[in-house]
Amino acid sequence: MSKDINLKSLNLLKAFGGITKKYGKHLAFVAVLAVLLVYILVVFKISQLASAEPSDDQAASSGITIPKVNQKTINHIEKLSQNNTQLKALLGNTRDNPFQ
Repeated sequence: MSKDINLKSLNLLKAFGGITKKYGKHLAFVAVLAVLLVYILVVFKISQLASAEPSDDQAASSGITIPKVNQKTINHIEKLSQNNTQLKALLGNTRDNPFQ
């Protein structure tokens, strides 16, 4: 018994020839429909992954901690920003808002 497959003996063109003659007009529509279906599935999966929240175990094991700033440092930065006019221009709203 031969392990090689002879594609010529299968006559695939004859088998699909009748189908392409009969439904050839609709082949482009089916192809566009298939691409749109794949696109919808990809967008749906992306939206699921974007809205996914980590479990409590994953959040605890990530090692990400929120840095704490003590009140003394905050007061010192505010005092320095009140004395520096250039920093006031960067941090504060020095213009009057006519829409308020």
